Amino acid sequence: MSAGVIRTILQDFQGEIEHGPGATAEEIADCERELGVRFAGSFADYLQTFGWLSVGANEIYGLGAKIQSWRQLKEMTLSERTEMYPPLPPYLVAFYNDGFGNHACLDTRDIVDDEQSIVFWNHEAGPDQHLQPIANCFADWLHQLIVAEQRSG
Repeated sequence: MSAGVIRTILQDFQGEIEHGPGATAEEIADCERELGVRFAGSFADYLQTFGWLSVGANEIYGLGAKIQSWRQLKEMTLSERTEMYPPLPPYLVAFYNDGFGNHACLDTRDIVDDEQSIVFWNHEAGPDQHLQPIANCFADWLHQLIVAEQRSG
């Protein structure tokens, strides 16, 4: 998967889109090291190409320059792992808050076809919740978000 796929998905959105200049390889490696994970596929492409993203009112966490504190991927994930209950497991990386305290998360346990699945972390379901994939990869999740945003707009 390439960043071109994400660009194509974003072209379908009729609303306002903002993004960063992309994260450096050093910023990405630092985040992976501190979170104890490895990014792959479309999520890695997203970080490298865009860094962070706003699609309409939807804020997607990221890395890089010109990023506000409340959308910093590393800091928000660490906060969800250490300050919130139930604590986010160490193999999940929170990248989107639905506004109700729940998160779309990258599940870093497995890589299938160079992609990591996206799961829904319900902050009310407890620490032993059974995680179900909501998308096969970040690009699929982003496409779903844009389709839902277009319908509601």
